[in-house]
Amino acid sequence: MKKVFGVILVLLLAVSFLAACGPGKPAEFTLSSVTISPSAPVVNGTVTISATVNNAGEQSGSCDVSLTIDSYTDSKSVSSLAGGASSSVSFSYAATTEGNYTATVATPNATMSKNFTVSAAGPGPGPGPGAGPELPVWAVGYNWVYTCTYENPEGTSKYDPSELNLTVAGEVAAGAGEGFPEASYHLSGAFVPQAMRDSIAAGMTLVLHVGQADVWNVKDSLQLVKMSSSIKELPGLPAGVTWAYTTSPSWPLTVGGDTWAFTKHTVAGGGMIDELVNREGKVLAVEDITVPAGTFSCYYIVEYDPASPDTYTYEHWYNATVKSDVKQIDRETWAGAETRVLTSYSAG
Repeated sequence: MKKVFGVILVLLLAVSFLAACGPGKPAEFTLSSVTISPSAPVVNGTVTISATVNNAGEQSGSCDVSLTIDSYTDSKSVSSLAGGASSSVSFSYAATTEGNYTATVATPNATMSKNFTVSAAGPGPGPGPGAGPELPVWAVGYNWVYTCTYENPEGTSKYDPSELNLTVAGEVAAGAGEGFPEASYHLSGAFVPQAMRDSIAAGMTLVLHVGQADVWNVKDSLQLVKMSSSIKELPGLPAGVTWAYTTSPSWPLTVGGDTWAFTKHTVAGGGMIDELVNREGKVLAVEDITVPAGTFSCYYIVEYDPASPDTYTYEHWYNATVKSDVKQIDRETWAGAETRVLTSYSAG
């Protein structure tokens, strides 16, 4: 009998030991990729180094991930990464001197390096005061990636950032459908992860998740003419916006030039939201803007209610080399303000 109890005791101790240690192979943190953005960083711009950390073990675990660039070091923590799962980690590095650099990312179990070059000049000559660039021509495959953040009306950051990836998918002929009085470019886009935004309807604040976002821009002016966004909470009822222009901006762009006028019609939730507003726009100034994709000289363009011309509902900064906006601030579509900054682009 004592022998039987002894065997049982040993088995219980073994089970307790296995339970304490956890089943399977211990956590092991490997690296599968290291990327640099923008692809052509410039002096005084911000370089983003991103890495994918994988747990090659079976047990969950946590680790520190380090970045080394010459004498510069930084670290981030990855917590409770399940066995077989992956996680992305990003670092920001201020490039103050031109030259060749090596970014080395390390976990307790792996090391991976990526070389990059910082140039003295920006990605191309930006516009100067007075007459600006000619109207750009977009081609299928042109791509712009933006990091999007959101603030509530009080100016406090709200919700995690998301990435908006916009790609020119094709063209639409004039008169091809409702909302297309002129030939337009079609851009297909998606927020990853889905963007969380606040919307006010019938006096209530709704938290919505935005996934797909398709936009159309008039070929002769690049002005927005239509937008359609999928809303998780409203399946089958996309939010739509259409723009109708009385006058459009003239190219080349000119600081202090003509003002253009248009209406903006927003419909969402099957008509639960239905709003038509009058807006005007103008080129206000030339400004140097630094975003993750680099430093750019831009035309600063604003839109506003004609009754309140000093309160801007939409601001954007256009660069000739990027052939699109480097930065956007939208204070009208949602209850708060959405800011988009360019992280990378491919435009010819």
